[in-house]
Amino acid sequence: MKSPDIRTHWFFWVAPLVLAADFYVAFSARGTVDRLVEAGLLFDLALLLPLLYWWCYRQRGKAALVRAAALACLGIWLATKLVPEQERDLLVYVGPLRYAGLAVLVWLEVVLVVAIYRSVFKGGSVEQTVAHARGDMPPWVARLLALEARFWLRVWGAIKRLFGRQA
Repeated sequence: MKSPDIRTHWFFWVAPLVLAADFYVAFSARGTVDRLVEAGLLFDLALLLPLLYWWCYRQRGKAALVRAAALACLGIWLATKLVPEQERDLLVYVGPLRYAGLAVLVWLEVVLVVAIYRSVFKGGSVEQTVAHARGDMPPWVARLLALEARFWLRVWGAIKRLFGRQA
């Protein structure tokens, strides 16, 4: 098995360093988190890490952008865990953005699932559906969704045949 190339996947070498620094700052400032520390944590977790991810994988197009948005939502959540509730000033205003981002990500996932189901229900094979969805999601997820769609198509066909004969 070929080892990952550091020049291709440098994000996974940089991100732990940024996270380690943020955890150190958050835990060493426990009880005395001011707006500057909170802003620094929020910047690193919700802006810097997603931007670094996007920069590292920008050749992947929309998929990298969607994953960077998901990473930003995760960063906001992590910042709320690192900053004690009584010391949150900025996170009170930024927290709702996480829910808006998650709503958009869920909507994108629903669109992908519907596209896979439509492809299978219109007569496409599992392999064609997986090949078509390859850039949007991992192939194994697309394959599982396509197999599930094919299963429900067969169940629907059996129900139609069962009730069609009794009519």
